[in-house]
Amino acid sequence: MNHEKENLTNADLAAKTDHEPLDENVETEELSAKNHLKDDKQPLIKSRRIYIIGSLILVSVIAILIWLYLQKGSEGKPVPAPRNVSFGDTNNGNDAINSGEQTITISPEQLENANFKIEKVGEAFAQESGATSATGVVQPNAYAETPVISLVGGVVRQINAELGQFVGRGQTVAVVYSDELAGVESRFLTKRAEMDEANKRYQRALKLADIASESRTEIDNATAEVKIAEAKLVEEKSEFERMQKLVRIGAVSREDFEKATTDLRTAEAKLVEAKNRFERAKKLLNINPARRAELDNALTQLRTAEAELASERQKLLVLGLSPQKVDSLKSTSQISSELPIPSPVSGTVTARTVNQGEVISANKELLQVTNLSTVWVIGQVYEKDLARLRTGSGASVTSDAYPGKVFRGNITYIDPNLDQNTRTAQVRIELPNPDQKLKIGMYVNIAFATIGGSENTVPTVPTQAVQNINNQQVVFLATDNPNVFILRPVKIGAETDGFYPVLEGLFVGDRVVTEGSFLLRAEWQKTHSNS
Repeated sequence: MNHEKENLTNADLAAKTDHEPLDENVETEELSAKNHLKDDKQPLIKSRRIYIIGSLILVSVIAILIWLYLQKGSEGKPVPAPRNVSFGDTNNGNDAINSGEQTITISPEQLENANFKIEKVGEAFAQESGATSATGVVQPNAYAETPVISLVGGVVRQINAELGQFVGRGQTVAVVYSDELAGVESRFLTKRAEMDEANKRYQRALKLADIASESRTEIDNATAEVKIAEAKLVEEKSEFERMQKLVRIGAVSREDFEKATTDLRTAEAKLVEAKNRFERAKKLLNINPARRAELDNALTQLRTAEAELASERQKLLVLGLSPQKVDSLKSTSQISSELPIPSPVSGTVTARTVNQGEVISANKELLQVTNLSTVWVIGQVYEKDLARLRTGSGASVTSDAYPGKVFRGNITYIDPNLDQNTRTAQVRIELPNPDQKLKIGMYVNIAFATIGGSENTVPTVPTQAVQNINNQQVVFLATDNPNVFILRPVKIGAETDGFYPVLEGLFVGDRVVTEGSFLLRAEWQKTHSNS
């Protein structure tokens, strides 16, 4: 039994031994096949990896491009106002008030009964601006003051302008009775008669001369041209002398004087040309010496009479008579001793030195007319602040008469002399005054735009415009719809003279409800009591 088991075991072992080489060959073949298969798959795996990596890179690039596009598209677009705005600390989120969307609408009946008052947001100097400040007084622009002068002496018959009255250029502001005017008019009539007589003598001399018809026409034309040129020269010379006198007293502008000078030079040139033509015409005449002497004498007398007449005419123009009135003066019955005095410029009467019935001398100033579209403000600045000011720098002016209103101008002059008592220098600011709100003599406050400083301003609102809702200061802005108002939270500073400076929430020029704003607050609280 044991012998059989032993034989079996040996046989199995032999059989196992016989099969072992075959199994090893099979395993070797399988391993070779697997390695071959693995070698075949290796390029495919690499291709997949490259494809995946490329896809990831492409997706990343696309994502970056989309992000950049969205960022670019959002540039320049307005950022929406926050839904809830709160300038102060609040206990909970419900205390915040919607400033961008919150509106309140009231009925037409409520609007009629409320009598709301709507005012524009003003402005005032910022307390922390660090600007140099001073007080000042409004004065007229001295360069825009024009005197109204009577060039003749006499009695003031009428004064047609009162202080503060606006007068136009050329408007009659006074009437003066003057014997001097009557005397000039009388001499003008005399010279006109003398010129007419001289002209008649000249015409007779021409007829006595044995002159051909053609030559006579030529010399007549030349003579007429000389007369016109001489009269024009006398007129322009008188006008030039008149302008010289007026420009010295500031009654006319430099441009008017330059024009008169040009006109005088032109008249002189035209006279020279006319005389040359006349001399050429005389040479063509075949006149005997006696007749020539008579003709020359008559022509000389005519020219003298014309010059004297032009001189008297110009005197009347200088005194203030219009050219039309002077030319229409042809008889003694038209002589008048009353001289109307016109205003040389348009403006406001700021001074009046005479009354009706007063006796005045020649060149007497009757009124002063000032153009108040610009004014001066003279401020007193301490010497320690003068180094920070420059001519041409800006300055802002406020007045208690116009709270919330700032007038802006520029420094035009800094006085080099200091007041020894106050240690201040005068600084002049020129600013526009189109509505003439700034009155002469008004006291104002000044803030200068200095080197290293500014004259910053802040919006201001009346105290009655500000209401308190949920521990926040708010105002109600008017809209184009009279029944609709916008609730706007604001941050305000300390109250000054019935006004709050607005640090955040409003701009100068916004329209806010002042009187009646508490009614809007009550209406808002009523409509939001359940929210």
